Formats: sequence, structure tokens, C-alpha cells
Amino acid sequence: MPDFCELCGREALAFAYAPERSRRGLSVHICGSCGLVQSIPRIDRAPRAPAAASSGADWGNVRYGKGFRTKIALEALLRHIPSAAISLLDVGSNRGSFVNAVRESLPTATITAVEPDERVAETVAGRAELIVARIEDTRFEDGRFDVVHSCHTIEHLAHPLASLKEHARVLKEGGILILDAPNIALIGADDVVEEWFIDKHLTHFAERTLTRMVEAAGFAIIERPDAADRENLFLVARKTTHVRAPILPDPPEVDRAYELVSSYAAARSHNLAALRAVAADIAAFAPKGLAIWGAGRIFDSLVVHGGFDPKLARVLIDKYLSAHVSERHGCHLDGPDSLSESKPGVVVVMSRGFAREIASEAKAKAPGAEIFLFTDLLGRARLRLAA
Repeated sequence: MPDFCELCGREALAFAYAPERSRRGLSVHICGSCGLVQSIPRIDRAPRAPAAASSGADWGNVRYGKGFRTKIALEALLRHIPSAAISLLDVGSNRGSFVNAVRESLPTATITAVEPDERVAETVAGRAELIVARIEDTRFEDGRFDVVHSCHTIEHLAHPLASLKEHARVLKEGGILILDAPNIALIGADDVVEEWFIDKHLTHFAERTLTRMVEAAGFAIIERPDAADRENLFLVARKTTHVRAPILPDPPEVDRAYELVSSYAAARSHNLAALRAVAADIAAFAPKGLAIWGAGRIFDSLVVHGGFDPKLARVLIDKYLSAHVSERHGCHLDGPDSLSESKPGVVVVMSRGFAREIASEAKAKAPGAEIFLFTDLLGRARLRLAA
């Protein structure tokens, strides 16, 4: 059965990359017409993984990251709503961070929260009308809502354009869509080590392909994604009755997509080769009392690909993940306060986007410790390999 592009609808998908250890047997393809990057086959109802895995790459199923995006979404909501008494649909409400923030700021708002995972959905009970279901399985009446909010959900859907059209249908005339998605531009980082094309993400948006899809669904974009944000694509759009033309071919976007995926594969391969040297450098810190701050995908790569023994760490810290998971790769997971108690001589920061903030907090809690950033250690290891 042929695979058609989810944006332009053409039968123009070509293989571009094979993700590491895909349990669903997914492969990454690029549309040769519009440049949308997508994983196929589009398996949108695979068996559900455990809510909280203690080790290995399945930690991502804890799904705690949406809370980081609440502030930007709430600020956008308050800029654009017609009144405080709005009707809002929260798509993929997860642990309820956005619902709770809206309820605090707009007590008279009518909120409907849709979340398929009952293990986390109940966190919004009593603060919104909760529907435990996939958004594709819901059916709301036309024009019911003033606002639809969707944070890091659209990339999971097998048919994102169809879902966006549904968002337009259930919005009132002039209603607002607040949409947030991962930005594929992140894979252009030269220090990438983690597998970005994970099984639970089926569509991998660039700014161009996401904005074109939103417009094709019946919206006019009123706030475009921040060009400086390489991790997220955040936009605000208004429902419009303007008839959109078909999605025309976009050769420059196709070229950009192929170049990005190709450079990612090459850079990641090079960086994985350097990880053993990084692991050895970090292991050498153990006699001084080693603390590692950051237990996510970079840490996974250090253990799985670099061969690092996590038991060498005196303490393993993750401010957010420790609230949901007790251990990672056999090591107990602590919060930041344990840094003061453990008195490490060295703290290694395993983060990219928040590295400087973590380093500052680590210095305050362990003023006598040396602070090393993973990205700096990786850079040194690459230079040694190149010599």
C-alpha cells in the first residue's frame, strides 16, 4: 500500500534514515515534494509502554516535559482571549500543568481536557471536564471552543493535518489555536548524541512544514515560531474562512530536510565514537566524588554507547525526572538538595538547553566542586580523536 505525504498528499516519500533500535520498525522518510519529514509506517496505536521505566531509554514514557512549556502557552492565551469566560480544549493534557495554570489565571473558564493515559489524566480531575481518550476518538460539536491548546501532541498523531482540521471545526469563528511541537532544527546541533527520531514521534516538523500544515487546516498564523528556538515550534493561529490553495512543491525545503537529516546522522555517528573517551574522562573524576546532574537521553547515551558505569557516581541528580522515577540505570535518582549533602568534588552537567542554569545552581549548592559541562567534555574528546 503506498504511503502518501501527510502535508501535501503526494506519493513522494523517500527513505532518509533508519532510527536506532526502533521497536515499531519505523524508518524516516522525506517527502520529495514539500519536504515534510515523517516516520512510517504510521503506527498510532502500538502497545502502551509502562508509565515509568526505571532504566533504559523508555524513561521518556514518563512524559513530564510538557510542564516546561506552560508559561509560554499561558502568556499567549492571555494575550489573545476575548474575555476571561472562555471555553478551552486542552489536547493531550498530560499531568495537568496547563489546565492548572489556566484555572488559576481564569477561574471562570470552561476547560475540557483530553488525555489518553488514565495513569496521569486524573491529575486534572475536578479542575476540568476530563475525557480519557485519544483526541482522534473524540467528537465535539462544531464551534464549541474559543481556544484549542495542543502542546507536544501533534507529532504523535498518525494524521496530523486531519487533527488540525478537526481543531478548526470545533473552534468558534475567529477562535484561537495555541500549538507547540518539537523543532527538527535541534538535530543540527554538532554535539548531538541521543537518537532524536524516537518511536512515539511520527511527524518531524520544521518551521516551514508546520506553518504550512496549520494554514492548510484553515488557520491564519498570528504569532510565528521564534527563529532562535531550535528545540520548540510555538505558534498561535486564528481560525479563518479563507480557502487555502493546494500545497505546492517546495524544492528548497526538500533540500534542507535531506541536508539536515544527513548531517545529523554523520554528526551523531562521530559523537558516539567519542563517547567512550568522554565516559573514561568522567570515570576519572570518581575518586574526587562524582555527581552527575541530568539523567535523560544524554545520560542514556553515555551509559549505553559510552560504556559508562553509573555506579561510579556518588549521586545522580535530575530536578524534574526524580519526581516521577526512583532510579536510572541502577542508580538512585535524587533531587538537587542532595548535592549539598553529598559534597562532591566534581559535578558533570548532562544537559544541553539548560546547562548554564544547572551549572549555576550546582555551584551554589556545592561551592567547592569543579563543574564540567558534557558538551565541553565531548568537544575535547572529538579533538583528541581528530588529532
